[in-house]
Amino acid sequence: MVKEFFISLLHYFVDITTAVIIAAAVYLTFSGQQMESVILWQILLSGFITALPTAALLCLDPKSVKVSAILWVGHFLLIFFITVMLLKMFGWCRITPMSVFLTFIAVLFIYLFTCGVHYLVARKHTAWMNQQLKNRYSKEKQ
Repeated sequence: MVKEFFISLLHYFVDITTAVIIAAAVYLTFSGQQMESVILWQILLSGFITALPTAALLCLDPKSVKVSAILWVGHFLLIFFITVMLLKMFGWCRITPMSVFLTFIAVLFIYLFTCGVHYLVARKHTAWMNQQLKNRYSKEKQ
């Protein structure tokens, strides 16, 4: 359980941080603002902070689809809330209705990006495992 937590934490940290850097690059490009080097450390910290509840959620084993859906919606809202707090803490922007809306869109993009990456990786890994099992059991029958 502990090993799986840290593996998930590492994977989600990398994926979330990558998506945040993409979102920051797009925002900075369109806004014309320059970036200070301290923002890179802040992005790393925010990636770690938001990866923690994600890794913790993956350690849970809900028994029903309904409970799982509720957990994921709650998780999204928690990540959104954490992100707004980090925006305020780091002074990245003033908290206004428009900045909250844009943050929601950014968090949604990052959430979908991260879920998509993990889906593709899991799908590829599952296909590889199935092929290995087929190879193993087809050899045993012969």
